Amino acid sequence: MDIRHLRYFVAVAEALSFAKAARDLHMSQPPLSKRIADMENELGVRLFDRSSKHVSLTTAGQALLPQARAAVGAFDCAMRVARSASPNKSRRLRISLPPETSRSVILDVVDHLRRENVQVNMVEASTAEQQRLLSAGEIDVAVLRQPFGARGLRVSASLGQKFGVLMQADHPLAKREKLQLADLRLYPLVIFNRDLAPGLYDEMLELCRAGGYVPPRLLHGVRTTAALLTAEQAVTFTTERHLKRRGQEGSGELTWKPLAGSPLHCWTSAVCRSQNWDRLTRLAVNAILDSLQEHEGWVPMPRPGVKRPSASRAGKSAGAGARDHHGNPAP
Repeated sequence: MDIRHLRYFVAVAEALSFAKAARDLHMSQPPLSKRIADMENELGVRLFDRSSKHVSLTTAGQALLPQARAAVGAFDCAMRVARSASPNKSRRLRISLPPETSRSVILDVVDHLRRENVQVNMVEASTAEQQRLLSAGEIDVAVLRQPFGARGLRVSASLGQKFGVLMQADHPLAKREKLQLADLRLYPLVIFNRDLAPGLYDEMLELCRAGGYVPPRLLHGVRTTAALLTAEQAVTFTTERHLKRRGQEGSGELTWKPLAGSPLHCWTSAVCRSQNWDRLTRLAVNAILDSLQEHEGWVPMPRPGVKRPSASRAGKSAGAGARDHHGNPAP
């Protein structure tokens, strides 16, 4: 048993729902249930009474809860004290970034933090996986694509980019200077798998539907995107800057077109656990935000209807009828 088991126990005890606790912890329910079961087996007691409609603490669970809260709090406090006690000694930060992050951003962030005597361990992970790693205390700072559940997280100001349409150069729509979402209605959409960033996935398809584009099929892929665009006469959404970084601009094979009115955006933020907001974490967050703006063209762009978070200065549902590439209804 380790501190993560106590975190999971406290989450379930406070929610009195395995499903809700799993959502709050940014993980699926089966592994959460297994870890609670492992904890009960090791302790030799039942911590929860469970039924199909109800979860409650047993007497043993009620007795453990205040001690577990205190243990988790003491652990987090000890980590903060240890990290800040010797400011002149090297500290290690574990930072996760999306797979599409450019080499320039990675090198810039690492160089900036090393000048502050901070050793950096970089992890590549999707938004969903980064949230799980944050909840488990396995990383210190993450870069997440919005929207995402922010409970227990300190979230920086938002940076954004506009999405346009990427297609094969000889696509029927390729000669148009600018496109409306409704112009895409005859063509399949290539999109990442939902489990990589559920919030962004659902939001994009909802906005497409609102703009008159209900994809006749959804083709799920990331590395296979270019091949799917060619083979299926499909379209996908990306930023012009990302296309240029991949060296595809001017290749003659693919072309990018802006969307009239800029109805689709990608927003991102640097985040950490709320209790880990200290000087070096702030330094890392600001270094990430500055580097994203300098090297990848992200700009300060608050999401509509979302209050500007105070964590850091920005230093600088599937559409109805959509189907996957097997012809099945989209998730």
